Amino acid sequence: MSDRIETQVLLQDWRGGDTAARNELFDRLYTELLQISAALLRVESNNSLSTGDLVNEAALRLIQLDRIDWQDRAHFLALSAKAMRRVLIDHARKKKADKREHQKVTLVTRFEGNAQRIDLDNLEKALIRLAALDEEKANIVELRYFGGLNLAEVGDLLGVSESTVKRQWRSARAWLMNALQDINV
Repeated sequence: MSDRIETQVLLQDWRGGDTAARNELFDRLYTELLQISAALLRVESNNSLSTGDLVNEAALRLIQLDRIDWQDRAHFLALSAKAMRRVLIDHARKKKADKREHQKVTLVTRFEGNAQRIDLDNLEKALIRLAALDEEKANIVELRYFGGLNLAEVGDLLGVSESTVKRQWRSARAWLMNALQDINV
């Protein structure tokens, strides 16, 4: 059985309530999850989480979700990346709420081709606004930026063409840059 098919079977078994399949799935994809975690942490400053901490926190959140219709490996990794992003945002908000520390938590991004530092909380607010206007564009940003998926993988996951994803990605990035500038003014 190919690796892809085995992963698909594990996802189906987990959906059916098999915790051993769930554990084997996390073991099988742990390296990819660490890579996503490392990519997220590499661009986020002032964070005390390790890559393993971030993967484990995200895994705990995914395990608590009962009704996910896992589609395939890409879907699992995309939702894992979303869970990691939520962990980072919650961590950043917790740090901001701490009155004794006043460190601004930022995320380095390349929205305009140059590395920029963006406040993670402001990015989350902008993404929520974008999702209210155009949920597909917000999903594309999450999958591309936070999930590390390429255009073809995002297209497969969302059921649209790669060129549509590319067009939506460009539009979403431009919208986000404007929204972030408005937030910072």
